[in-house]
Amino acid sequence: MTTGNQSAIEDQARLSEEAAALNMVAFWDVRGDIEPTEPRPRVHPHVWKWNEVAPRLHRSAHAIPLESAERRALLCSNPGLSPKPYMTDTILAAYSLYNPGEQAPVHRHTPSASRFLLEGAGGFTTVDGEKCMMRRGDVILTPNGTWHDHGNDGDEPIVWMDVLDLPLVESLNNSIFEFDYRETESQSNTGEPLQRATQQIRYPEDHSTQLYGQGGMVPLFGDKVRGRPGASPMLIYRGADIRAQLARLRDYPADPHDGVIIELVDPVTGGPVMSTLSYRAQLLRPGERTRTHRHTASTIYCVIEGGGVTRVNDTTLHWERNDAFCVPGWAWHSFQNTTPDDSVLYSVTDAPTLVKLGLYREEAGASADAS
Repeated sequence: MTTGNQSAIEDQARLSEEAAALNMVAFWDVRGDIEPTEPRPRVHPHVWKWNEVAPRLHRSAHAIPLESAERRALLCSNPGLSPKPYMTDTILAAYSLYNPGEQAPVHRHTPSASRFLLEGAGGFTTVDGEKCMMRRGDVILTPNGTWHDHGNDGDEPIVWMDVLDLPLVESLNNSIFEFDYRETESQSNTGEPLQRATQQIRYPEDHSTQLYGQGGMVPLFGDKVRGRPGASPMLIYRGADIRAQLARLRDYPADPHDGVIIELVDPVTGGPVMSTLSYRAQLLRPGERTRTHRHTASTIYCVIEGGGVTRVNDTTLHWERNDAFCVPGWAWHSFQNTTPDDSVLYSVTDAPTLVKLGLYREEAGASADAS
């Protein structure tokens, strides 16, 4: 004879089957999946070693014609997200190479993007008619909705790191790329805009730097918005200026978790340079070890100077010049500079997105343990 308890179990199973037939899910079957007690990151802490990436990237300079690929890039694919070519759930990063004289066609997209030069001289990105020439460590912004094209005016290959919030935008089903760029030209017989592969330069050299590059002072005229609202109108942040500011601060009491750290900001609003991403630079003094902490934001890093280790939960990441690595959200982490000189890291985090959504949390650990 079937007991009452057995009958209830059987009826529960039937209800689950009937819900599935209605394209529904019984809450009691999935409660553990939708009510976690803390974040469950899929992203693995991982380091992409420059000495492994560089030879293959330089091989691609001969094997991959830019005309067929448009972007000669190796994308960082996190082991926890494979086969997606994403470094974290919200950030895509890639090493890109351009040969002398090459130029990629103009385009724009809804993801916000940036690049910082790692190797070579003569690289540039033209953004919204402003040609931004690059030197090592420079950060170039291409805000959401700005037309931009890249190239190499130098006589040697150049390498930079691209960073986009594409995974975040794609998760919202709002990733759109446009390639049909048109400009009005004096040679046109009809006066209609003509399709172009590259932009005409409309602004003088260092235009946005001239307007906004002096801290504490902004003009009351000029472009306040480049692309769509929410991004900095200053399109280039010079590596030399970033390094000089870190040097000025190196003898101050540092942040216990990140060392001497600064944020690149929108000079008009004082907020992050992108509405979704914060760009930062941090200096770790020789032998410096930081205390552990964790936060719900995920972060990617690129090593500009020096070397060291970052301990992420039970994983230790060893890094040196031009390496890239990532720290998942809600992972305990700390840093140590293992060199006799200063180490400098650039980082990009999705913290602004989480802050806007009311989802950002941070906790401090008890000790310095990056070793």
